[in-house]
Amino acid sequence: MPETTNNDRVLDLWLDVTRALKGVSRQIEWAEDEIQQAMERHPSERDVLYHSFPLLNPTHKLMATEFVYRSHCREILERLVTGADTRPGTAAEVCCLCCDMSLRAPLSSPAAGLYLRMWTAAFPDHPMFAEPSQHHEALEGSTIDDLERTVRRKLSVKDRTLTDVTCTGEHNGEIVQCKYAGA
Repeated sequence: MPETTNNDRVLDLWLDVTRALKGVSRQIEWAEDEIQQAMERHPSERDVLYHSFPLLNPTHKLMATEFVYRSHCREILERLVTGADTRPGTAAEVCCLCCDMSLRAPLSSPAAGLYLRMWTAAFPDHPMFAEPSQHHEALEGSTIDDLERTVRRKLSVKDRTLTDVTCTGEHNGEIVQCKYAGA
């Protein structure tokens, strides 16, 4: 077996870094696209949306999947424009947690109901099952409500807020009348 050289290690490291940067680059593109779409839906909120990128950090390895990360971004952006708290866990984050938990042990009925509810909220274009989660909701609805509040609170990201925004009055090289300019 040939001996590994320093050049081989450097090449392996270079390939690892290149792969990681490619993944991050894709996520940046997805986030920027979601911001642009939110600006089109909420033109009066362009300033806050333009400065929202720092809130869109992926929080789970499953967010390397486009539809998972985009859902996460969309929920945070919608909260931002409606003035809702951006810190609690998103439906996509709850789904990521439920996925992890389901791989360790069977989910209880309320936990399975929560997973189905959050999946439906986060990924309406990616149905998990042909049948909706009506049975879990009918049997465990109030317990699922409590569980959802608890899990979103526990998944909160305390610094996922838009504070201390400074703006030069330029967005993407264009002079704008941003409410954050000179702040």
